[in-house]
Amino acid sequence: SLREIGFFSSGSADIRPTALGAFGRLALVLKQVPTEMSIEGHTDDVPIHNARFASNWDLSAVRATSTIRLLITEYELDPTRLAASGYGEYRPAASNASAEGRAANRRVDIVVRRRHAAVRSSE
Repeated sequence: SLREIGFFSSGSADIRPTALGAFGRLALVLKQVPTEMSIEGHTDDVPIHNARFASNWDLSAVRATSTIRLLITEYELDPTRLAASGYGEYRPAASNASAEGRAANRRVDIVVRRRHAAVRSSE
């Protein structure tokens, strides 16, 4: 789980430059895992409406795809092993009733599958 604080600015899907070292270390580990991964974006339940995002769902999905883009372009992870999902506020890790809970819910999860999916035929 990559918490918003340290990886993204509040209300933004741009990865902070200060997080690149952590992403580099994470990418080294992920390259060793021979399975598919899902990058899942999550938010708290405080509505967002700004020029870039119409909803928390939008923000969560773009954070997931920003993470994938970085893993592919900067760290050369195999794009066929990656998928993105945005869950908005609908899969909280903690209660949104407190500032601490909301902070825990603003995250990107990297879910590593247990085994490699079957090879897809191009026929």
